[in-house]
Amino acid sequence: ELLVVIAIIALLAAILFPVFARARENARKTNCANNVKQIGLAILQYAQDNDEILPPVAYEDDVGDDYQWPQLIAPYLKGPQSLRCPSDSRSKIISYGLNEAAFVDWEDDPADPPLSLAEFRRPAQTVMAGDVGTQDDFRTPIPDSLKMVEPDDDLDDDVDGRPAARHLEFVNLTFMDGHAKAMKLEQFYIGQTPDDLWFEP
Repeated sequence: ELLVVIAIIALLAAILFPVFARARENARKTNCANNVKQIGLAILQYAQDNDEILPPVAYEDDVGDDYQWPQLIAPYLKGPQSLRCPSDSRSKIISYGLNEAAFVDWEDDPADPPLSLAEFRRPAQTVMAGDVGTQDDFRTPIPDSLKMVEPDDDLDDDVDGRPAARHLEFVNLTFMDGHAKAMKLEQFYIGQTPDDLWFEP
């Protein structure tokens, strides 16, 4: 009888643990979606205060100090926790990246003109920011030409990343019109070209 009870408990545990794990990840996904939404709104507020011009990925001031986009939008965020995805297992502080084609890097080319919100023909379809990671974070093949950019933890450099499907194979994204949603990578990578969906203003 004891063995039967143990077998039943083991069976119930095998059934329930994946359900609990999925529920926990759905909660993290919702938390992350809220972070992504806040980042999108913060960028739009920054643009509103700067003649509709988007913040640069990075720039260097006259005395040689580096500034990254999280520092520029920090006054518009609730706090630094908005930059950390609860499902990000990396040791990084910032879990999100910007669409590399939509934001200029004044550190690389100070003469590169900044983009304005009015330049985006399809803001509801153009990705602004989202979950970012490395090529190891997902199984979907991703073209090397499609990148997102994220700051290093010390905020003195930026690195190329890729959208990371951390949430049950979904990636949280925010778009140029301010809305946010979760998508599977193949929804915007497979069969897409840069001017087809989200990499061209």
